[in-house]
Amino acid sequence: MLDHLIFNVKKWFEISNDMSAITANNKNYYACPSRFTVMAETPIKNPNTGNGWRVLNDAEVTCVGAGQDVYFFDGQLEIYADSDENKHPNNAVYSHYYYTGVVEKTNVRNVIWGGG
Repeated sequence: MLDHLIFNVKKWFEISNDMSAITANNKNYYACPSRFTVMAETPIKNPNTGNGWRVLNDAEVTCVGAGQDVYFFDGQLEIYADSDENKHPNNAVYSHYYYTGVVEKTNVRNVIWGGG
């Protein structure tokens, strides 16, 4: 009986499996997949140096958060400098590994929902 009383005083929000976002108590919440692939040539903003980087190869990463149009990730990406004179990775003068970041949802594929 006590559990029935406790659950009746809490607010409940129905969330279907096909929803990408909900609004509850005037706050927006976005669905976060477990993993996804960041596509090659995706522009990446490096928090240390700013814009001007691109992903060298497709890379699967772990999703750690989501926004309206972006996913936040943790995983290893090989990126290269994308200056005016170096527009292709074969001409890149500098590359290194990048481990956390933000990517637009339009630049991901193979989105995996749930565990495993």
